[in-house]
Amino acid sequence: MKESDEFLVLQKYFKNLGSQYNDSSGIIVGPGDDSALFLANKSDLIFSTDVSNADIHFPKTLAPNEIAYRACCVAASDIPACGGTLKWLSIGLVTPSKELVWLKDFARGLKLFTKTYQVPIIGGDLVKGRECSVSVGVCGEVNHKDFISRNGAKVGDSIYVSGVLGIAKLGLKAIQAKKKNLNIEEKKHAKKFLQPKVHTLLGKNLRNIASSCIDISDGLLGDLGHICQQSNLGAEINIDLIPYKGPFKDALTWGDDYELCFTVPKNKEPKLSQLCKKLKFKKFKIGEMTSRKGIKIYQDKKEIFIRDKSYNHLT
Repeated sequence: MKESDEFLVLQKYFKNLGSQYNDSSGIIVGPGDDSALFLANKSDLIFSTDVSNADIHFPKTLAPNEIAYRACCVAASDIPACGGTLKWLSIGLVTPSKELVWLKDFARGLKLFTKTYQVPIIGGDLVKGRECSVSVGVCGEVNHKDFISRNGAKVGDSIYVSGVLGIAKLGLKAIQAKKKNLNIEEKKHAKKFLQPKVHTLLGKNLRNIASSCIDISDGLLGDLGHICQQSNLGAEINIDLIPYKGPFKDALTWGDDYELCFTVPKNKEPKLSQLCKKLKFKKFKIGEMTSRKGIKIYQDKKEIFIRDKSYNHLT
């Protein structure tokens, strides 16, 4: 097989990734045609796209399978943040390498993701370019009445995060250090950056509990700021309540952890506690929504100020 034959490469390495989940995802025609065909059930469909670029979103030195798996996680995280169930993915790959060994390893990362989250890849595109770039389209399913938006928070709602922040930044540092042997802790941190958990189970169970939700991709302050802006409110958070590792500034502003940040009305907190007990999931209450605009940050009962708010995609 010629390395330059795009269609043979797609046929050999990319055609049937996750095809065993086609039936449960409603896929009728998958990769290989001009378009995919899928059956829409009674629920509504939601769609999102994320682009991951080398040396911007990930080090170009990562193995192809690591690039592929991480790019899928990054994109898929948007679906549970809306209360949706992940249904399928579409992959657009720009690669400087046309070596079959590179493409085969990239496909291996895609295959691992489809197996982990039991969803198919229905198609995409492959082109050669100067730098590696991965565009991932994701489709989910949710009834429009259950869709969790960013604009539903109300004054007095409690603010929660789904896990420890700052670990992905520590993982990136460990990867960039290029040590031959990472210790156990460094390996855990690196895995958080390379394989951020997609909260598929938590997200869909937050329907009718959370008033708003967002995945923490660009930093807690920036992403919580989106909820504040779209809900026309402010927030107060307490660093003493935020679970984090590493410098607290990185935990608040860096992102890449892909934990969920969500708000819950006081009268629904007992229901959240029952859910967390059922899922054996630990929740972290970090603050409260307020009528006063902006995010106020407290530590040891004193207000503190942080200049950088979050990652900016255009700088």
